[in-house]
Amino acid sequence: MAKEPPPPLRPLSADERVFYRDELRAARYAALADSESFTEICFVIEALGLRLQGRQEAMGEYKERIAECGQGSPLFGLLPQTFPATFKTFDALYRTVKQARNDAMHTGAYARHATEAAIELCIGLEEALMTNGKPGVGDVMVKSPITVEPWQPVAHARQLMLMHSFSFLPVRLNNTWHLISELGLARYLNVSIKRKAERLGKSIDAAVEDGMELKDVHPEAILRATDSTDKALAAVPGQDGPSLWLVVETLCIDGKDQTRLAGVLSPFELM
Repeated sequence: MAKEPPPPLRPLSADERVFYRDELRAARYAALADSESFTEICFVIEALGLRLQGRQEAMGEYKERIAECGQGSPLFGLLPQTFPATFKTFDALYRTVKQARNDAMHTGAYARHATEAAIELCIGLEEALMTNGKPGVGDVMVKSPITVEPWQPVAHARQLMLMHSFSFLPVRLNNTWHLISELGLARYLNVSIKRKAERLGKSIDAAVEDGMELKDVHPEAILRATDSTDKALAAVPGQDGPSLWLVVETLCIDGKDQTRLAGVLSPFELM
């Protein structure tokens, strides 16, 4: 009995493209933190395949539709042809991920190989999803950013930076945004073991009074979600460019306008 053809392709809306890009990016970050978490990428690819195919299928059945979705990325086009030793084709990446998805052995070198293929597939799909028009800051920023409060201990900030490989953590002091930097924190904790233990227990605002350096956030590095990425990439006076942009929004709460941090953006998201 012939298999029923899939429904006609319904193009992804702009909001859907951002949604699936964010899901792929979050899954890729999880896989970078733990190579055995590559199945999270598979779940997102299958969810995208279900949306494109219009019905529930096995991962292999989604390949054609997902390949169409990925056509806008040079990672799946010219680059594998020009540099075959460096870039794998879409077919090769998808085949590796599908095989690993169906395999129970997800440890050691096998898991790392599968994860590398899944991450490469993710990067290409993320890029392809955002090729329809030039994205704005709100389309590429990291939503729900991790921040620290002035009353929290320095040890908490250090733990977050080490766990997530952050170079900067936003903190709001005296109604002004600042960044705790890895360099500033390393300098502050470069003391004897006893003094280091004491400093780790200090609150962040007390540590600033004690001499811990903070990185000022230039006004030009505070953006709105509606701003263009061109504005973000414009150089900040006095430096080569911001290492982290803060994206804020204004909300009316109890009749008063309040500004909150809606997201963060680094050059990493714009590459």
